[in-house]
Amino acid sequence: MTEATLQWAKRLTGVSVLLLLIGVVSYYNAMPSMYEQLDPAQNNMLELQPGESGQVEIATLGEYVALRLEDDDSANLRMIDAAGQEDEGSAPTALDITRTGEDGSSYVAVRVFRSSAAGEYTLHNDGLTTLWFVDDVSAQAALFTKPWFVVMMVGCCLGPVFGVIGLILALVGWGSRGKENSPVVLNNQGRLPTTDELYRQYHGIEAEPGGDIPDPFADTGKTKAGESISQEEVSNDEPKPEWEWWDEG
Repeated sequence: MTEATLQWAKRLTGVSVLLLLIGVVSYYNAMPSMYEQLDPAQNNMLELQPGESGQVEIATLGEYVALRLEDDDSANLRMIDAAGQEDEGSAPTALDITRTGEDGSSYVAVRVFRSSAAGEYTLHNDGLTTLWFVDDVSAQAALFTKPWFVVMMVGCCLGPVFGVIGLILALVGWGSRGKENSPVVLNNQGRLPTTDELYRQYHGIEAEPGGDIPDPFADTGKTKAGESISQEEVSNDEPKPEWEWWDEG
C-alpha cells in the first residue's frame, strides 16, 4: 500500500510539472490573442475624446467597463438611455484590475455597468482625457475560442492541483513507510522487555545476577532451589489440629 501511494505521488507530480510547462509555453503563444481582446485600444465599443459622445447598444446580463489611462482615474461621464434617464452604474471593485495594453499603457476602470437594462444608450465623455468603453463578457468569450489560450488555462489551472495532490500522497506514503519499518524490540527470551529492562539497556546498566523479581502472581510450584513441591508434601508439613491427634491416639 505504501509503495503504491508513493508511485501515484510520483506520477501526479510528474503530470503537474508537465502541465505547468505546457501552461508557460502556451502563455507566450496566447499573448497576441490576449492583447487583441483585452487591450482597450484594440478592442472597444467606443473611444471618446474629451467632450465627445457616442451611441452604444447594451445587452442583458452583460458587463461593460469605462476606462481611462492610469494617471486619470476620475469618471466624469454620463450614460443616458433612450428615455433620457441617466444610468450611473457602479464603482469598480478589486476584481476590476488595471489592464496593460500591448504598447505598455495602463488602463484603470472608472465605472462599471453590470445591471443596466438592455437597449441603446448615449455615452458622454465629460472628462479631460480619452475614455474607452469595452464589453468584458464578449472579450472573455472570444478568448476561449483561441486554442493557445485554452491550453494555457488548462495547464496553469490543473498543474497546481495535481501538484498539491501528489504532495499529500507523498507525505502519507512517507509517514506509512516510517511506521512499517519500525522494528519490534524483543529480549533474549522472545518477549517484549519491561520498562525496567529498557531503562537499564538505554543507560548501559547491567542486570544484577539473581536480581530479577519473580512474578508474585505466578504459581510455579517450585521452591527457592528450583525443586518441585508436591501437594502431598505441602499438606504433610502443615500442623494438624489437636482434635486430630486426640482422635488418632
